[in-house]
Amino acid sequence: MTIMIKKSAFWILAGLLFLISCDKTPVVPVDPTDNSKPRIFGTLEIEFRVPGSYLPPSRVLRADLSIAKDAQSLYKGQYLQMANVYNSQLTYQFDLAPGVYYYQAGIICVAEGDSCSAASFPGGKFGMKWAIGTAEVKESKITHVVPQFTR
Repeated sequence: MTIMIKKSAFWILAGLLFLISCDKTPVVPVDPTDNSKPRIFGTLEIEFRVPGSYLPPSRVLRADLSIAKDAQSLYKGQYLQMANVYNSQLTYQFDLAPGVYYYQAGIICVAEGDSCSAASFPGGKFGMKWAIGTAEVKESKITHVVPQFTR
């Protein structure tokens, strides 16, 4: 019975993550030859550290890194930019107009047995932890942040 509940919970979580990650806003391409107004950017640099634990590094994976203009957009999955995250890459950079942005970073546990639960991942295997924060991007500057995950 509990295996059936765990499998159902996994598929429900996977479906919710899929729905949340779908960006329904159309992407308008920027014409690089359009010089009608100057483009002023800063860089948001996110050092995406996976917190250490007794689990092998190959069992806790980077799963999501998204940027939004405000908290409501972050909640609704209306992202300005998303990164293709890799376990081999530590730092990600986003060129953005000056302003305050919200970011979210997600990690997922794929260890077997009760290891994920013991490492405080909600729901055990395939459980995710999130780090959410804000960063102010300034013109022609690099803003460096390190997301902090709860234990």
